[in-house]
Amino acid sequence: MENKPAVSRRWLFRNFVVLWLTKKHETVEGKRETMIDEIQWAELCVSVRKQYAEAVAEFLIEEGSSNGIVEEKSPADKDTVILKAYIKNDAERDGYVNRVADFAAGLFAAAGDVESVPAIAVNLIPDEDWNKKWKSFFQPLKITDRIVIKPSWKHYHPLEGEIIVELDPGMAFGTGTHPSTSMCLKVIDELEAKLPPQGSLRMLDVGTGSGILAIAAAKLGFTEVVGVDVDQVAVRVAQKNAEINSVADKVAFCNTPLRMLKGKYPVVVANILPHVLIYLKEHLTPRLEDGGFLILSGILIEKAQEVKDAFAPDMQFFKELHEEQWACLVFQKG
Repeated sequence: MENKPAVSRRWLFRNFVVLWLTKKHETVEGKRETMIDEIQWAELCVSVRKQYAEAVAEFLIEEGSSNGIVEEKSPADKDTVILKAYIKNDAERDGYVNRVADFAAGLFAAAGDVESVPAIAVNLIPDEDWNKKWKSFFQPLKITDRIVIKPSWKHYHPLEGEIIVELDPGMAFGTGTHPSTSMCLKVIDELEAKLPPQGSLRMLDVGTGSGILAIAAAKLGFTEVVGVDVDQVAVRVAQKNAEINSVADKVAFCNTPLRMLKGKYPVVVANILPHVLIYLKEHLTPRLEDGGFLILSGILIEKAQEVKDAFAPDMQFFKELHEEQWACLVFQKG
């Protein structure tokens, strides 16, 4: 009997809340409804209360949104966020949406929340609209006094002392606009100026995505940078971005599992998710040199203490940054 509320909510999701919003486009003959098989991308918008955002975002990524999640504030409710996932519009799409609906229903039931029913909307996006859509969110962005992130299709005249990271993220996560990424860049910039100049200044970037952190490090002065990612598309995009920024000789990208990597680094950065960071702890800490710095990001502020507690026995806590609802933790080994 205890499972009835969750089952009821699944029915609500599938029959009333999931809204299929098919866009229209112009053809030579005039306006006509876009056929589903002509559309390459689907934008899934999930509105949830803030306390559920992290769990739902993790599920969206794990289930197939390999390009990351866009999080926006709801204009209607300050306690609600809108999570946007971008997936291929193929035979797997309906199953993806139903799995998200089932997961959310189970999440609310487990929390004893009988009132929350998030709205789920699916917008079908033609390829040309997809390119315009994500490019519209990406403008030149000054992160620190030295670092400016610039999309490849925008012009920017650098000031004296600025380094420009030119980026075409494609379908890989990481443009610098998200607080978790910008905080990592700020710490990398600070550490490059802090670490002794003698010897090889090296960095390991775990979950490299578009390669933004690795490329910025190389342009700041790191002489050897390795970026790893489980997503083969991300590795290809990151390599292309390294070539665009003329640092391909300093940065190497690969799909090699973290546990199989060799060597130690004075700086290791991992901008992933809290539970993944904790899971990877036994493989992250051995990659650090004595006295080296570990940068952990992708952490909601309310989850920061949990991550601190996991890493504290083996590392010295160095500093913590906050931006919006996100935290970035920095530890030092030894």
